[in-house]
Amino acid sequence: MLRRLRRPTAALCAVLLVPALAACGSDNADDPDSASESSSEAAGAATGELDEVSFSGEVGESITAKWSAAIESPEETTVTTLVKGDGEALADGDTVSTYLWVGNGTAQEQVFSDYDNGAPESIPNDPDQLDAVFRALLEGQTYGSRVAAVTSASEVFGEEENQFGLGPTDSLVIVADLVEKEAVAPTPTDDKAQDASPDEQPKVVEKNGNPTGLDFSGIDEPALDTPVQRVVLKEGTGAALKAADTVTVNYLGSTYDAAAPFDESYSGGEPLNSPLSGLIQGWSIGLDGVKVGSRVLLQIPPGFGYGAQGSGEAIPGNATLWFVIDVVEAE
Repeated sequence: MLRRLRRPTAALCAVLLVPALAACGSDNADDPDSASESSSEAAGAATGELDEVSFSGEVGESITAKWSAAIESPEETTVTTLVKGDGEALADGDTVSTYLWVGNGTAQEQVFSDYDNGAPESIPNDPDQLDAVFRALLEGQTYGSRVAAVTSASEVFGEEENQFGLGPTDSLVIVADLVEKEAVAPTPTDDKAQDASPDEQPKVVEKNGNPTGLDFSGIDEPALDTPVQRVVLKEGTGAALKAADTVTVNYLGSTYDAAAPFDESYSGGEPLNSPLSGLIQGWSIGLDGVKVGSRVLLQIPPGFGYGAQGSGEAIPGNATLWFVIDVVEAE
């Protein structure tokens, strides 16, 4: 149940894209000239096939590797376009729906596949957010392509241990299936919470003091770019929350005019305990400065929630979310 509140990140983003791509985990991340040189070298590499491993399966459907030899750890990253897609060229600012596959070229084995996990990654085509290896994977590509980078584990992870069990001298094969351009939710007009009038928000329906739903009678559905709206229904006396806090809360979540909440913890479930940084962005924005012991109602736009993709059947794409939240404690 509580998984619906988690910040939507795919599996590899959590262990590879975030540390390696967000300009904080690559040996070249602090040297723009070095990163640019590596990217252009990789983008100019050969196209067609890899001698040591071949891949079968349709782009966006599946991938299977067949190894014929080990791959030596290269001095420089090279990129090979295995399948040239017939879609539009990737544009700066696109969010690319991408199935990633990772292999240990030294051991000749797969170590990760988004196909096995059943969901693609969302990769921003933004040079400021990608390190040299992933910039090279996306540079000059078209949608529908399958692109492979051969690099060293140390180029992506440095000398640190990693979840894949790769040693720094192992070779690394990263295959990206660039499926499609993702729809993007409208950008809210402000990234701070706005205090709203209770008359402009749905009424909380309670039973024995516990929220059971929201009554949207007389409430119009808001524009998708509306900033986070906040109503403090009861102000607590504890410390004010900070974005870095780990919170314990009870909550109820609903979409507009829904017959029932999509998630809640009041009816006997365990309270949610989580760092605010690990939850959807609207929670961090809406709870900033709220005192422990408070009950608040948050209206969260899709840009700070689950975006144009939504989450499962209960939360459609571009859905505005409402949450009743009781802040139990924070640390």
